[in-house]
Amino acid sequence: MIISPFTPLFFLNRKADGRDSDYMQTFATTDKILIEVIGTTSDVVPDCSVFDGNGKFAFDVNLKTWDINLTDRLFFAEISLGPGIYQMSMEGLGDSELFRVTDDARELAKTTLIQYSMKNNRQRKDAVFFINKMHYFFDWRVPGGFKDSGWSFGCESEQFVTPTSDIAQLYGLESTQKKFTLGNSQGCPVWFGAMLNRILVCSHVYFDGVKYTRKESNVPESSPVMEGVNSFVFTQTLQESVNLDPKIEAENHLVMRRVDDTDYRAVDDNNNNRIIY
Repeated sequence: MIISPFTPLFFLNRKADGRDSDYMQTFATTDKILIEVIGTTSDVVPDCSVFDGNGKFAFDVNLKTWDINLTDRLFFAEISLGPGIYQMSMEGLGDSELFRVTDDARELAKTTLIQYSMKNNRQRKDAVFFINKMHYFFDWRVPGGFKDSGWSFGCESEQFVTPTSDIAQLYGLESTQKKFTLGNSQGCPVWFGAMLNRILVCSHVYFDGVKYTRKESNVPESSPVMEGVNSFVFTQTLQESVNLDPKIEAENHLVMRRVDDTDYRAVDDNNNNRIIY
C-alpha cells in the first residue's frame, strides 16, 4: 500500500543535515483534508489514528473503501478538524509531520488555499479523483500568495501594415502571468516545493477559488532563507485561466464548497461536503 502523494499531509522518512524549517503546516477549520491510500483488493483497511501535539490519542479515522478495478482498492477519508496541533499515524505507512488547524483570521490571511483535481481517473495511478462517480478535490493550504511585483504581461497578436504605414490589428489576445510565492519569512520545507510542482500537473488547480495553470514548463524556483536551515521560499509562474466552461466551473465550485472565490457554503453531514469529523 502507498499513501497517495497528492494527500496534503506529509509522511516522510528522511535524514537531513542542518536545522529543520520552523514552519508548521497550517490548515483552516473550514478545510477538508482528503486522505487516500492505494492498495490491492487483498489488503485490509489500515488503522489510521490522529494524535494531538503532545502525542495523546485523539480519535481513529474510519477509512472507507472503494474498488478502483478488479485488482486495486482505494482507502480514503475526508476529515475536518477543530483548532489544535495534530499528527496522523497510518499503520505500516508511518506518521505525518505535525500540522496545525486554526480559525485565526489574521493567521489565515497570510495563507492561500490550493484546491486541485483531475478531469478523470485515467491521468494518474497514484491518486483517485472520482470515487463512485463523485468528484473530489484535495485541499492544501500554504503560506504565501501573489505579490503585485510578480505580475508580467503578454500578448498574442496578428497585425497588418497598410500602404500608408498604419498598423491594423487583425487579431489580439492579452494575457497576464503572476508569480506565486510559496513561503513566508520562515520559509517552508523543501517538500512544499515538490508538492506544488506535482499538483500543477492537475487539470483543475484553484488558488483561493481562482483557476490558474502552469506557464509552459515553468517549475518552482527555490531560495534558501538562511544558510544551514532547511527552509526555502519558492516562486512559480502561473497564468490565470479566463476562457472557461461555465458549466464545468459551476460544478467544480460546488464540489469545492464555494459560493464564490472567498465565501464557503454552509456545511452539514447530509450534503456534498462529506464531513466525517
